[in-house]
Amino acid sequence: MINLVILIIMLVVCLILLFANFDLLKINPFAGRVSVPSNLVERFVPNSLNLNKETNKSNPLELTNKAKAKLVPEHRNLVFTSAGDKTEFHKLWTSKNNATNNYDIMVVYYGNDDGKFNDYKKISKYIFRRKGSKFQNFHYIYNNYPNIINKYDRFFILDDDIIFGPKQISQMFTISKHYNLAICGPTFENVPECKISHRITITKKTPTLRYTNFIEVNVPLFNRVALDKLMKYYDPILIGWGIDYLYIWSCGKDKSRDYALIDSVTCINPQDDKKAGKRELHNIKGVHSRQQTWINYRNKIGIKEWKHKTYNTIKLSPEV
Repeated sequence: MINLVILIIMLVVCLILLFANFDLLKINPFAGRVSVPSNLVERFVPNSLNLNKETNKSNPLELTNKAKAKLVPEHRNLVFTSAGDKTEFHKLWTSKNNATNNYDIMVVYYGNDDGKFNDYKKISKYIFRRKGSKFQNFHYIYNNYPNIINKYDRFFILDDDIIFGPKQISQMFTISKHYNLAICGPTFENVPECKISHRITITKKTPTLRYTNFIEVNVPLFNRVALDKLMKYYDPILIGWGIDYLYIWSCGKDKSRDYALIDSVTCINPQDDKKAGKRELHNIKGVHSRQQTWINYRNKIGIKEWKHKTYNTIKLSPEV
């Protein structure tokens, strides 16, 4: 009889040691059948094997409700930017509680300041150092790090000076998925400090989604299918100019429900005179001939630019 009791105690202790650190285990075949006094757990679990703080000590296979609330739903969303030194994106696009964000951040840093690099590293899931423009650097990552790219379904490829916050970024991913959009973008506030390059991108004061044939190159959000189609045609000789026509063309320019501007999500693209002197873009090789480079490439593959238009406007669902 004594041997049987010892055997049972040894079995319970083995179970404790086996499962104590598996704080995410969801299935517990012993629920309601095995209850272990907390002092017994503390006595037999060595110092080198610490229980998760939220582990239920009377049942080490179960997390407390508090711990369950901390679990963050998985997401497959990536924000990408190519950043220099004259930017505050690392303060604007993150929050104190990044667990509420539904995206990761990847940065390719093209500057030379180790302090800036370390600042950006603190808020980034991935960070690299490489010279080049935004799409040149993304093209490099796309072709050299497929193991990273394959983790994500949506890609928000942003200029590093775009002014908006985590709430707006998260909402863009939610809207993109809800409406199954190939490419979408926020709209630009019609205020003096915001640079407006195309009238169609100006915010309308209604919570609407506008199906269009144009999304500006500084704020496109792609699903994976659209991104793959762009990367098939993108040539790294292109620096900004014309890429917003290239990605619509590569996905089918006459589609009327694949591309959208979101009026309920707004941002600011700072005026050039607010960008702390000379634009860092001008340090990139070939930047001053980028318009002619686009024209030559456009003619080579047979793209004719088109007039911007809105196909339809709908009110956003309360779910987003």
